[in-house]
Amino acid sequence: MRTAKYGVGVRKRVDAVIKLRAKKYKCPRCKKPAMARVASGIWRCKRCGLEIADGAYSMSTKEI
Repeated sequence: MRTAKYGVGVRKRVDAVIKLRAKKYKCPRCKKPAMARVASGIWRCKRCGLEIADGAYSMSTKEI
């Protein structure tokens, strides 16, 4: 989101979420950094095929 339409604070938060969403996470089964986001809350390992449901934008959700 690199337009001048919104404020700098909103752009920084959106950029942080996009980076979290695109990051490769470690697979709990094969321990390789191959987990990728398929859809909101659905993560799939490209190496072993494990598919799990977790956080919408990052693979680990924060506990309250």
